[in-house]
Amino acid sequence: MAKRIQCIALLIIIAFAGCVKDDPETTPLILIKTGGTFTADGSAVAPGGALRFGLSVSGGGGAITNLVVKRVSDGVAVTEADKGMYISYGGLDTTVSYIRGYGQVEKWVFSVMNSYRDTASVSLTVLKGSGSAWGEISYHPSVRIGLQDNSTLPHFVDLHAGLVYDAAGVAGHEAEVDMAAFWYLTSGTSSPTLTCPAYSSALTYYPLFVSWSARNQTMYDYYTSDNNLVTPAQFDLASNDSLLVNAYRPGSVSGQSKFAYTGKVVPFRSANGKYGLIKVIRTDETASGEMEIAVKIQK
Repeated sequence: MAKRIQCIALLIIIAFAGCVKDDPETTPLILIKTGGTFTADGSAVAPGGALRFGLSVSGGGGAITNLVVKRVSDGVAVTEADKGMYISYGGLDTTVSYIRGYGQVEKWVFSVMNSYRDTASVSLTVLKGSGSAWGEISYHPSVRIGLQDNSTLPHFVDLHAGLVYDAAGVAGHEAEVDMAAFWYLTSGTSSPTLTCPAYSSALTYYPLFVSWSARNQTMYDYYTSDNNLVTPAQFDLASNDSLLVNAYRPGSVSGQSKFAYTGKVVPFRSANGKYGLIKVIRTDETASGEMEIAVKIQK
């Protein structure tokens, strides 16, 4: 009788086990593309040379929620990008571009996380090539704009071309606008502030941005600006993009840069990946005032 009960119990366990399905595989996948248009693993690139990485990402059964790009230059790691997202279907196919630095060896690490918080990483190494490949820059020595309540000067800046647009003339040029500026008091401190169309707080001062189909995200390095790490004299002497690239610290950036007082130099990276510097020639500290800047940006 006991043996019969044991057999029945065993059959029940086997039957139950057959009905239980394994948990779905949720490990994401990230691959680096190869081919002539992309930087290859082990290639040698001169300082200032362009790096181009193609990434193909799958969520592995979950939504893609985060993509991180790290540069490890001679053992020192810097996070170049940390992008939150939510891509449920179809995966992510993207290309990211950077500039080769001065380190002897750069290891590039690309990591993805999905909605189950599972992660995957892939990496490649870029060696230091001979010579120098720093590129040409565009220089716009004087760009005048109005702060938010200024009714006589335009507000919207194309940093690449050095052009400005007012509210009436910007239609059709929204995708070219990289910057605007406003003044406010932050914790009682006067702050002329650089912003961009994609930054949420900019809507307080420029509600027109909400209607734009294209809203560029310019990232400003506030740490370098706050600590005066680039001087106006250094800005004036820059004749190629070496200073523009190396001054930008990706770990201390935001879509707005406060305390942009007269004499400040603010490194930035545009939405299309161009590095640049903004020198504040002078700025008023009132909402109806104006700001004059000089711009140097990669061609």
